[in-house]
Amino acid sequence: MKIKNLSWNENVTNKNNHPLLPKSLRGLIVGKSGCGKTTLLLNLLPRPGWLNYSKLSVFGKCLFQPEYKILKKGFEEQLPKEMIMRVFENRDEILREQISSNQLIEELGKNQKTHSKEPIECNFYESADDVPDPKEISPSIKI
Repeated sequence: MKIKNLSWNENVTNKNNHPLLPKSLRGLIVGKSGCGKTTLLLNLLPRPGWLNYSKLSVFGKCLFQPEYKILKKGFEEQLPKEMIMRVFENRDEILREQISSNQLIEELGKNQKTHSKEPIECNFYESADDVPDPKEISPSIKI
């Protein structure tokens, strides 16, 4: 079903996020270990047309997991979200062929003719000491 904006508010502007999500969004994904936080995150962040953001901050104690390494490397190589999503979608083939995801993403970055239109600044924080003070983050930045 295609979602239409039926709001009567005169100040409504075109959303950049998926119609089911608010125009401006800052959020936390919190839950116990194994509840699906990473799965939810990976179904939102690289999926084209869902979230429009230019800055991403990921906080957690398990950022050594391959999923986060792939996400971070993809953004570092300025790959479009579609390309990062394809890496995740082809996981079984990549593992079966014993291809290094890191090397694959580097190759994709070298061979990609068009990099992401708007590079995404990606920061990962495993220690609470490294987390920036929220007061210092401008509310005008798309996160």
